[in-house]
Amino acid sequence: MSRSSGMNPRVVAATAAVLLLGATPAPTPTIPPGVGGLVNTIIRKVTGDITAPLNVDPNHVRGTVTYFRRFDLQIAMPLQTYKQIRLHQGTIINPRGATIAPGQTVDVRGTTNPDGSFNADEITIL
Repeated sequence: MSRSSGMNPRVVAATAAVLLLGATPAPTPTIPPGVGGLVNTIIRKVTGDITAPLNVDPNHVRGTVTYFRRFDLQIAMPLQTYKQIRLHQGTIINPRGATIAPGQTVDVRGTTNPDGSFNADEITIL
């Protein structure tokens, strides 16, 4: 009987073990001191910009104004959804002195009501 000219499985296993033992893990990236706060702020801003239009964050919504009258606001959001927003005496509108009008894109922070409407604490016109 003749042996095939293929590699010996024991040699292959031993070679793989030696290569794995000699491998070093990749270095862990670190953030320089003093930059962490800025990085966290940027991450919060970017994730807020991503999740707000999708109504993932219960305290933050973004959309296009379809209706506004005194204390009632409606915005159109992605996926053909609409959000009823209630303003109150202390609602802050940024920039200060600006008037909300249909067609504007707004970023709203506040709280969600059990009926699905939203109490606005701060509205920023984008």
